[in-house]
Amino acid sequence: MTFPQEPLGTQVEMQIGGTWTDVTGHVQLKDRITHARGRSGEGQAVDPASCSLTLRSPNGLYSPRNPRSPYFGLLGKNTPTRISLAGSPRLLLPQGQLLARAATPDAPTLGITGSIDIRIDVALRQRLGQTLELCGKYSVTGNQRSWLLMIGASGDLVLRISPDGTALEQIGSTEAVSFPASGRIALRATWTSATRMLTYYTAPTMAGPWTQLGSAVGPTAATQIFDSTAPLQVGDVASIGFASPDGYLHGFQLRSGIDGTAVADVDFTAQTPGATSFVDGAGLTWTLANGAQITDRWIRFAGEYSDWPPRWDRAGRLITVEGEAAGILRRLNQGRKLFQSTLRRRIPSDPTLIAYWPMEDEADASQCSSPIPGVAPMKVSGFDMAADESLGGSTALPVVQPNGSFSAVVPPPASGTGPWQMELVHRVPEAPVARTTLYDIRSTGTGARYLVQVATNAVWLQVLDSEGVQLLELSATAGTKPSFFGNWNRCRVFARQSGGTVLVDIAWLNADTPGVGHFITGSFAGAVGRLTSIRSAFGQGLEGTALGHLAVFQATDNPTFANAENGFTAEGAGARLVRLGSEEGLPITIAGTMAETALMGPQRPATLLEQLEQCEQADGGMLVEDRERLGLVYRTRASLYNQTPKLTLSYRQRGLAELEPIDDDSTLRNDWTVQRAGGSSGRAELTSGPLSVEDPPVGVGRYDDSVTLNLHSDDQTEPMAWWLLHLGTVDEARYPVVSIRLHRAPELIPTILDLSEGDLIRLTDLPDHLPPGPVDLMVQGVREEIGVRTWTVDLVCAPGSPWRVGVVEDPVLGRVDTDGSELAAPVDEAATTLSVAVTAGPAWVASSTYPADFPFDVLVGGEVMTVTAVTGGTSPQSFTVQRSVNGVVKAHSAGADVRLATPTIAAL
Repeated sequence: MTFPQEPLGTQVEMQIGGTWTDVTGHVQLKDRITHARGRSGEGQAVDPASCSLTLRSPNGLYSPRNPRSPYFGLLGKNTPTRISLAGSPRLLLPQGQLLARAATPDAPTLGITGSIDIRIDVALRQRLGQTLELCGKYSVTGNQRSWLLMIGASGDLVLRISPDGTALEQIGSTEAVSFPASGRIALRATWTSATRMLTYYTAPTMAGPWTQLGSAVGPTAATQIFDSTAPLQVGDVASIGFASPDGYLHGFQLRSGIDGTAVADVDFTAQTPGATSFVDGAGLTWTLANGAQITDRWIRFAGEYSDWPPRWDRAGRLITVEGEAAGILRRLNQGRKLFQSTLRRRIPSDPTLIAYWPMEDEADASQCSSPIPGVAPMKVSGFDMAADESLGGSTALPVVQPNGSFSAVVPPPASGTGPWQMELVHRVPEAPVARTTLYDIRSTGTGARYLVQVATNAVWLQVLDSEGVQLLELSATAGTKPSFFGNWNRCRVFARQSGGTVLVDIAWLNADTPGVGHFITGSFAGAVGRLTSIRSAFGQGLEGTALGHLAVFQATDNPTFANAENGFTAEGAGARLVRLGSEEGLPITIAGTMAETALMGPQRPATLLEQLEQCEQADGGMLVEDRERLGLVYRTRASLYNQTPKLTLSYRQRGLAELEPIDDDSTLRNDWTVQRAGGSSGRAELTSGPLSVEDPPVGVGRYDDSVTLNLHSDDQTEPMAWWLLHLGTVDEARYPVVSIRLHRAPELIPTILDLSEGDLIRLTDLPDHLPPGPVDLMVQGVREEIGVRTWTVDLVCAPGSPWRVGVVEDPVLGRVDTDGSELAAPVDEAATTLSVAVTAGPAWVASSTYPADFPFDVLVGGEVMTVTAVTGGTSPQSFTVQRSVNGVVKAHSAGADVRLATPTIAAL
């Protein structure tokens, strides 16, 4: 790319009065703009992003309390601020902008009816749980459907085709798309008319290489694609109604036939910033609409400017504001309000709610209050309040004592009568011997009383009229389903009108296993009425019952309780992050595949930031701030494995500052204990080797640590302990900061602009006085300093080698290391044959028997050698080697350890 004109194409914008305003002209670049995000060091928590800059404030222009300023009343604490630099152009699809797209009219070349090949290069903030439009030649109006490419709600890639313009057929990919941290990924869908099979692919960019996404799917019922008159659109496809894509597009291609002629070929990176129309490589004219724009702005920081301290000289001629903007984590760090239980948070959000009593009142409470205005407290007697805290979706709930009772009055709904639904959670420890009433529900309808009754292994719902005459009785027995007793269940009763009949249902649902339980239904003639009260005088045998979260809705079969009753236990860390972000209006993007994240335990009360950090810690990934908006990005642990370096730097690279490796014990941990919150623990310790718990000189002594994680099961604790041990015993030098002066190396700018926390970088060609490379480092944080003619980026790094994990049948990452091998005889610098003795475990494979397993690299005394052949089936064996693969060449004595240079490490 062309190096931007000084000052590096820097732009500073503030959202003043709701409008983004360019304030670059008032920024004193001679004092530099500095900002940082991510971690400030290995093993440290993520710091809030920060940005320091100085604004010239003539006549107090940027003084919030200056009534003479045109910005008076428009500036204040947490003014949104963003900083961008000039880079290569892209098509921007703005966040929240409906129908933002690029489109070209229908043309004869676009009427593909047979095999089709669709490719799009995107950098999107994916919104999981929503179907996202990408591109299509597809219009509902006039039944002009041809094809439509989308990202499905579960993250799969979906191609929809129509054979006649009206009917449609779609089959998604068998695997979800794994989005990288930068969001940029090329997506491809092909449909072959001969086989009617769909195949999906991904690639780093449109240039490839393409990797098949899951298995081919089909065959489709459709044998052709309809030749519609709809325009070809990229972005938000008009008239469809799915979610709008949010982010950037780099390119798009439509090919007639698999790898066939490109009938549409758009390179958005080759367009002029600000252009609203252009011609693509296939001669088609494209027009932008509804906020879509070609931009060369690459946002480096997004935050909030919270303080405006003025400075001025004695003459008052130079007035400045020297302040600091901060990322969203600063504000989240200040919030100390604990989340309420998942049920308490979720139930009041239902618009059909009429009455609700959480029953989470504290131990000395004599009644149960309601958070809903106009709903009177529940009267209780004989309740041991706050006595049972075993339900994952609730804080402590009351337990019924002998002769306990409650009564709750339900106000009328805002309009009408039914339908109505009563629901609550309870744990009845044992079934009473005799049939006993558990709940007595009163109504104004023909059915005046709905009695929920229980006995050994059975539940009944009896409906009586105002005279006590039975109108209906429903019954269920546990059978092979989970018991009605001894565990938490949801009891749900609902009624609704159907002509002159009242339909009634009772459901008994296991709170720990969503979807498992009993559901029975019946009907009687009459009117449904409205629910007026719920009460119980718990009969003999019901003492010890725990209950809570009694709610009444003007609805039936309401799903509000679902999953919230168990605190969303067994929810994936990625799914919890996305859900919490949606609930709190906090944008959270997942980099990686959400389904691969660790399963969580119940969501207990904690602050929002603590909840988010629990997800990060349970999965072992990286939660950082979004550099383009006030939001967060989570890199899943699995997305950090086996990365291709995003940036490779030679030691002789122009602009690379002097490296300063360290080799201390600040991050060393050789004994880890992982405790599951509310459960058991697992432990891992390194008992042999130079970093083991053995006392020096055999090891280094014990460096122990422990952590409590919100995991779903006790089975997760020991594997996590071993993984943390693996990360804490990396035996190599650290390079905590890699500093790059980009004003001296402009060729690195495109890569740096796209570099994110969690990306891998590689150092090569290290001098002889340093340990031999290449050295892989994982970026933990970024510090950036922008001046008039200078631009320095400091990458805060940790070792990347522990994230290289085993892959089954991979020729390098799928090879298991020796249990113990050493040189049986000394060798000099020139020897190409080694005698290797196996001291533990099986012998090395022989090249005559397993020729496909050769060559491979071994490490001997710091020297990497390539083994081209192994002869002999018993120890000692003869190795034929090529020497000095890593630049180290020296003699080795008998007894020198021989190991794989890249041994397989089991991923968590």
